[in-house]
Amino acid sequence: MSLRVFISGLAAMSLAGVLESAPPIVIEGLFADWAGRPFVQRDPKGDGPLDIVGVKIADEPDWLQLLLESPGAFDLSENNDLVLLIDTDDDPSTGLQAEGIGAEVRFVLGDREGRFYATPTSNPGSGTQIWHADLSLQGMPTVTSSRFEIALSRNAEIDGAEVFGGESIRVVLVEVGGDRIPDTGSIHHVLDLAAPPTPFDVSIDKERPDDVRLISWNVLNDNPWDSSESAKFARMIQAIEPDILNLQEIYDHSPNQTRNLFVPWMGGVPNQWYAAGNNDCKTISRYPILHSEPLSGNLVVLVDTTEVLGRPLLIFNAHTPCCSNDEGRQWEIDEMLQFLGRVRAGDHDDIPNDAAVQIAGDLNLVGLAQQLESLVEGDIVNESDFGPDIAPDVDGSSLLDPHPLQTESRLAYTWRKDWSWYWPGRLDVSIISDSVLEPGRQLVLETRRMSVKRLTEHGLLADDSSCSDHLPLICDVREPSGLAGDLNGDGLVNGSDLGILLAAWDTNSDIADLNGDGIVNGQDLGLMLADWSD
Repeated sequence: MSLRVFISGLAAMSLAGVLESAPPIVIEGLFADWAGRPFVQRDPKGDGPLDIVGVKIADEPDWLQLLLESPGAFDLSENNDLVLLIDTDDDPSTGLQAEGIGAEVRFVLGDREGRFYATPTSNPGSGTQIWHADLSLQGMPTVTSSRFEIALSRNAEIDGAEVFGGESIRVVLVEVGGDRIPDTGSIHHVLDLAAPPTPFDVSIDKERPDDVRLISWNVLNDNPWDSSESAKFARMIQAIEPDILNLQEIYDHSPNQTRNLFVPWMGGVPNQWYAAGNNDCKTISRYPILHSEPLSGNLVVLVDTTEVLGRPLLIFNAHTPCCSNDEGRQWEIDEMLQFLGRVRAGDHDDIPNDAAVQIAGDLNLVGLAQQLESLVEGDIVNESDFGPDIAPDVDGSSLLDPHPLQTESRLAYTWRKDWSWYWPGRLDVSIISDSVLEPGRQLVLETRRMSVKRLTEHGLLADDSSCSDHLPLICDVREPSGLAGDLNGDGLVNGSDLGILLAAWDTNSDIADLNGDGIVNGQDLGLMLADWSD
């Protein structure tokens, strides 16, 4: 045995011990799950435009996952020429002969396309052209960031050929005309050192029967009225059983027409429900709508939820401008924040200043991260037009973005269009005032990643989610029942509660999953610490 092989074996054994205790990777753009994993490559600052300074790699039976870290924020999906080279069988004699490895995959992240090389070649332009869907590529966050996590399907096949066929891989990252990571050689990663994570499986049902279920869903150009798609929508709505529906992209049908279509799907009587709309945004509610008004192309509604939530609920049903229009998105977000600031100051005649808030919809959150930060923190950018920053929650704090995950996958995308230029992204949000609302179940319903058992249980078909390019966001809320972190009910949040939470780490424990996203992790720990007893 060579010294190199011996040392590699020792390193793999040591790494395996670390990985056994690390939580599974969740592709949602928050990164806490990467904290206990070592960097497999560090790179000096200042040697490239993007200047990638750190790389981490993880895997599980279905996914290869990477974390990229840079000193400055950039957009992973465009305006960069970062090339990802992966030797998927760890054999330098196969694939594209480049950068000292035999890469089966060459993917230009900023162009969102690449090549697969089934046979040896030195020509990067040969091979089979591939797109993000060929690798089930996931990348988060969808907005600018200094850190990104990427996932590639280990079950991917190109023209019948397995993409990942070996027990280890080698990776090189190259900026055209710029940085190379690593500076020499390649990053070696041995697959399947850690045991597979426990399956991720969260019920669609409410945690508590009296929770109020809010959904947000861009239904794609009036598709619920399309005879080839309406049955899919009906099954999805019947499975979700929402109390309030915030819908977008309903252009050709009125609020009443929308109510008359959706409510019978839930076994209800249309004239016992309430409806409001502006432009393509429509809100349907089983609770009375006390007030509504337009806000640019978006909709503001006040719903009488006093009996179930202890106060009315102010909803911003939003569909902000798409794609590269960062200025237009920020303008409409600032407008919403100005409106909310008026409410909090008691300057709206029809809306009480202590109303609970939900900001929901297809916010088209691509491009600059500032837009999402504004929504959560109340940070107004165009202050000359909309005034100073606001304190958005009733108690003067920030709002909560629960980052819901899908029912049976550790993925958070809300938009998916497999043959689009762009890989799946988290374009939609449901942000709530958590000082006066306690989150229940928080989910994204994606039937294409659900088991037959769960589909059958809820009367769904695997292809139902294809009825729109956006997925429904489920946001259950309730009136706060006390200290969220008081897991043992003794009126204090202390070490006893922390022990319960840590014992349930990385499970879907209803007791310890404080934000209802289906997994006990750092977000729940943060909520517990916020309630910590002195």
